[in-house]
Amino acid sequence: MDGPANQTPPHKNPVSDPKSRTVRLTKGFILKVFAFIFSLVIATGLMLGGTVLIFVLSPHHSTGLQLLASFALTVMIYGPLTLGSLTSNWNVTRTEGSQRFYKRWLRVVIGLEFLGAIAIIAYTVAAQLPAWIPVLFIAGEIALTGISLLIGRFLLRHDETHPQPSRWAPITRKEIRRKIAVVAITFAVVFAVALMVFSAFIDSNKGDSRPGVEALVALAFALLAAGFACVIVSLPLSRRLRDAVGRDLGTIRKVAKVVLSNKKLDLDQSEQVAAAKYAAVIPTTLSFMLGYLILLYLGLGIQQVQHLISGQVDAFQLGFSAFLVIALVTIIPIYAVRIRRARVYARNHADLLPPPGAATAGSTNRA
Repeated sequence: MDGPANQTPPHKNPVSDPKSRTVRLTKGFILKVFAFIFSLVIATGLMLGGTVLIFVLSPHHSTGLQLLASFALTVMIYGPLTLGSLTSNWNVTRTEGSQRFYKRWLRVVIGLEFLGAIAIIAYTVAAQLPAWIPVLFIAGEIALTGISLLIGRFLLRHDETHPQPSRWAPITRKEIRRKIAVVAITFAVVFAVALMVFSAFIDSNKGDSRPGVEALVALAFALLAAGFACVIVSLPLSRRLRDAVGRDLGTIRKVAKVVLSNKKLDLDQSEQVAAAKYAAVIPTTLSFMLGYLILLYLGLGIQQVQHLISGQVDAFQLGFSAFLVIALVTIIPIYAVRIRRARVYARNHADLLPPPGAATAGSTNRA
């Protein structure tokens, strides 16, 4: 019989081992977080710079031209970033389903970018602006598309060449409460800081304010900040969804149709397990996504209320306010139905879930 000296040391779980966790955080995870934050900063900077340029160059009272240019700017920036995000998180060439969806999505984005180029040219001609304006916007669009695709593929190759063990772990109530606490604290801190800043600013310009304006502005900023906090805390959940299907874009689309839309599709054994994992995670993910949209629309709606109080009302303000209301009334029931369907599917297929700590199929992220 083997003595203690001859016993094999216990195998360390990569999830619970602090050293393994540190390696994972300092390589793939930090690289992805840096790329996400960098893309947000670049997108925000380009949007702000482009918007300022549009409003400075546009003729006075040319709301229609400004909206046309704003549409062009939006698709020129967020179209390429969407492609970069898609190619960095998903293997778009592994299966025929993935290839078809990616090609279709690529055609849609390029089509929108083409419309954006036409829109910026029309804006330049109508506003009688210099020819360098459309050249600058279109050249930036082409460069951003190429850079986004290059970075997206680089990040995916990095994950595939530096695979990290992934273990299945159900979402716990404690984890959900912790994420909600982050959102609530973000709202409270931003509201308090914004209220102090705007109150001090208004006090320095006495006679230029209306009662409660600083509170409304602070509330709008706090709602927007809390909304983006919902996005940040849901990022680890998105990774669990990707690991559940081995990063295959075709598989997750098929699984999503079954779980969220009640489609009757044939699933093999591995796809059934993937669907059970997906159904266990997606209700929480959708809940935070819905929270983001509600907070975003409420923040934008508060800004419209501020305009109403100040008397700055025009057709665009009224139309935008109506759009926000209609969007909320439409989106909330859709998300509620999908969350309910996913919970029902998860409850009915809980027996397919692996035990906590079991290795996730395809977790090595190799093509």
